[in-house]
Amino acid sequence: MTVFLRLSAAAVTAVASCQAVGALAQEVEPSDRATTDRLEEIVVTAARRPTTFQDADVSVTVLSRIQLEQARIRDIRQLDGVVPNVQFNESGQLGSTFISIRGIESNPFIVNRAAVYIDGIPFRELSNAVLNQVESIEVLRGPQATLYGANSESGLIVINTRAPTDHAVYEGRFTTTGFQGGTSAMIDGFAAGPLSETVSGSLAFKASTSDSFLRNIQPGRPAGEIRENFLQGRLRWKPSDALTINATAYVLDTNAPGVFDQEYLPLDVDLYNRTYAETYNGGRTIGQFTYVNDAPKKTEELETVAGLSATYQLAYGTLDAAVSYRKLSTDARGLDVELTALPTSAGQDYKVKTFWNGELRFASPADRPFNYIVGVSHYRQDDRRFLATFVGPGELDDFVPAPVQLAEARDWGAFFSANWTPTALPALTISGGLRYDRAHRSADQTAGSLDLGPAGIFVYRDASLSGDFDAVLPRASALYRVSSQFSLYANAAKGYVPGGFNLTAAQADLADQVLRYDSETLWSREAGFKWRSSNGRFRLAGAAFYIRADHWQEIQVATDEEGRLISSDYIGTDASIDSKGFEIEATAEPIDRLTLTANLGYTDARYRNLQLDADTNVSGERVKLVPEYDGYLAARYQASNGLYVRAEAALTGEESLESRGEAIQPATQTIGLQLGYEGPRWSARLFVDNLTNVRRSSGLAFRNFAFGNDGNWYAPIARSRQVGFELGVRL
Repeated sequence: MTVFLRLSAAAVTAVASCQAVGALAQEVEPSDRATTDRLEEIVVTAARRPTTFQDADVSVTVLSRIQLEQARIRDIRQLDGVVPNVQFNESGQLGSTFISIRGIESNPFIVNRAAVYIDGIPFRELSNAVLNQVESIEVLRGPQATLYGANSESGLIVINTRAPTDHAVYEGRFTTTGFQGGTSAMIDGFAAGPLSETVSGSLAFKASTSDSFLRNIQPGRPAGEIRENFLQGRLRWKPSDALTINATAYVLDTNAPGVFDQEYLPLDVDLYNRTYAETYNGGRTIGQFTYVNDAPKKTEELETVAGLSATYQLAYGTLDAAVSYRKLSTDARGLDVELTALPTSAGQDYKVKTFWNGELRFASPADRPFNYIVGVSHYRQDDRRFLATFVGPGELDDFVPAPVQLAEARDWGAFFSANWTPTALPALTISGGLRYDRAHRSADQTAGSLDLGPAGIFVYRDASLSGDFDAVLPRASALYRVSSQFSLYANAAKGYVPGGFNLTAAQADLADQVLRYDSETLWSREAGFKWRSSNGRFRLAGAAFYIRADHWQEIQVATDEEGRLISSDYIGTDASIDSKGFEIEATAEPIDRLTLTANLGYTDARYRNLQLDADTNVSGERVKLVPEYDGYLAARYQASNGLYVRAEAALTGEESLESRGEAIQPATQTIGLQLGYEGPRWSARLFVDNLTNVRRSSGLAFRNFAFGNDGNWYAPIARSRQVGFELGVRL
């Protein structure tokens, strides 16, 4: 890591040396913003046409580049602290990130019920990639299928990274952090400017290396390290006033020796040590962020993305077209089946996913009393996956693969939405939309087996399955402007997730109906308000909601009487849930240079019906991975000389980590502090995240995979306390 730190420091210096040939960015510098702005005007772009915050008929949180920078948000998983009723669940340090909104949870075994678009490209499953050079993030709560497709059932997150500029911009940043048992270092940067009279471009990059914050203390095994390299290029060509063409491409390469992407640690550390320290772990005891695994571990991931979009301004209206391609390859080795130092068996998960997306959309002029958007879309996903294991002692090359599993998804959609503001009642806007979606799903596997040692031999059956699912998804809303500062709205919308097929391995035969699961549907109803003070110093927004979901897609596994797994995971749909609650957000600048931010979300999401086994229905239990409440408080003061201080606290209520409600994550509070300087050319910041070193589970909990119910639960663990320093240069 010492070599990397030297290279990183040299790179920052190199960026600074570009001053002789670079132009100063034509922006209001951070040290000046506190005196030139009150609260900045918010524009919502996720509605497919720019809309002011006051005129948005949906509960939405919009975070600008300034707000993201002040909160030091570098990872999409940090968003759940600043956005109410939104949680990000994970399956480990490198596992996929899944989004829960308003009690509509997602987890590593079910596709995200919330859509994420990065620079117009859909991401139905997010990899654990740090976001680089983000311009803005918009989070919309509630179904958005009339504009964004079937997988926006619970909501929508639109992420815009920094685009090419019409003037030269050069920026670089170096960050180093320390935490219990390790350190990390990262350098990232952004360069943009005109390449010709009609073409401009930008380049963003990131390189990082970090010790794993969850450390394996097994002798002879690496403690864990994560290395990431990211490079993104964007071009904008404007051959005429009417036509704009944008292109983007990026590659993200992750290499993590000593790390398995889905790592599970015991919730009760003392119980685990009493159970296994002497018997299996050679007398070694684990801590809050350490573990003992004998399995050899390594994760490699490569993600490549390319997208092309065009906007053409017609004499009447605007025509937009977009296409994108994405490929994600993951090879994760090192699941320790019994989660101890005992050399029983280890697992590998290999998968390659490719995605194609296309959309054509026409929007009528937005300044008319009646305006509309009409379009068509197509989405395709191809998956290739296999699991592998070895029994007894072994190394990274000893895994024996089970049969390859293939899956394909194709979605076709046609959508229409319209807004009408009556001439006789200009304070009222009525909106409606409709989407027809047709989904084709297929899955194939050949017969074979997977040896899990103490967990038994899982048998795969021959399967070649296919089917079609369709839905009509309406949305209706009304917004009334009581005044220029205060508006009320209400909406109702239907959401859906297509059905599909399980490719399941088991020790015993499973019922045939397990192979297929039905489409999930829900109805969401919402009412809210938005208010802004006349002097521009205060903003307040809130909403209440009620959601009912049927044919709820719930992850399930079959277990024996001792709690040992006798099947791999599968999705069932003989379930339903209700979710109700509210969120409220406030931002204020009571005096110059002091900004206050607060939000609170409350969700009561419960199963109406979920039969886990012949004797157990968990009706009335809380939906897993949904905290009872979440809240956020932040205060930032910046002096006229550029010095600033910021403090924040994130509050998360009690939540269940599995469907039975037996593994409970207690309520937690995490605190962050910053002290820094922002000037015209450079900035520096000291920061502490998770000041009190709270240990919090961040994903789905399981019993011990091999031993079953040993009295403990095992789950992914969120980051420990991080103390760091950041240095930035802009030219």
